[in-house]
Amino acid sequence: MIQRLLLVEDDRALAGILMAALAEEGYAVEHAVDGAAGLRQFEAGAPDLVLLDVLLPEMDGLEVCRRIRARSRVPIILLTSRSAEVDRINGLELGADDYMSKPFSTRELCARIRAIGRRLEPVPAATVDAPLQVGELRIDSARFEIHWRNQPVVLTRSELELLSALVRNAGLVLSRDRLLDLARGSDVAITDRTVDTFIKRIRKKLREVDPDFDEIKTVFGVGYRYQ
Repeated sequence: MIQRLLLVEDDRALAGILMAALAEEGYAVEHAVDGAAGLRQFEAGAPDLVLLDVLLPEMDGLEVCRRIRARSRVPIILLTSRSAEVDRINGLELGADDYMSKPFSTRELCARIRAIGRRLEPVPAATVDAPLQVGELRIDSARFEIHWRNQPVVLTRSELELLSALVRNAGLVLSRDRLLDLARGSDVAITDRTVDTFIKRIRKKLREVDPDFDEIKTVFGVGYRYQ
């Protein structure tokens, strides 16, 4: 359950608006005005979710995201005034779970937080998926463990869900929209192009374990297939 948030935002006026809206939704919010302070508060407080501006003094948001992700799987939503696709992709490749382009509504922000919270809710023991084993790949979602040829692979929750969707449908071509439905649910407000970034990250991490990994196939103009 998401209850405690860390907001890292140097625009004090915007931060005040966001904190008031989030407090009305029942969240406890801590605020940091620069990247270095945000990282210190994260290490001291262990929040349930981080709202992270990209353009920050002292240490930019992408670097803060990288450092947080190196030690934690806490959900991260990037807040960015940059509209270029490359900036959003960079954030996702560093491990962010979602991003919002300024200006945005507080209602949409709260909806995104609730959607992430639903994905974090524990699954009842009776419905937990059995470990998936396809060839050399083993996914144990209950334990949050992934192994390729008995070597551990560290993925974020979103990456694990997307890979699991591909593996459960091994041999079938899945469109980006279908992958989003299977992996994260249709209530998550992200674009179909985000899937491409997740696939790129999954391939990269598996190839760090095995440079010859090539089981995820791109079907151009359609989607992806786990071979």
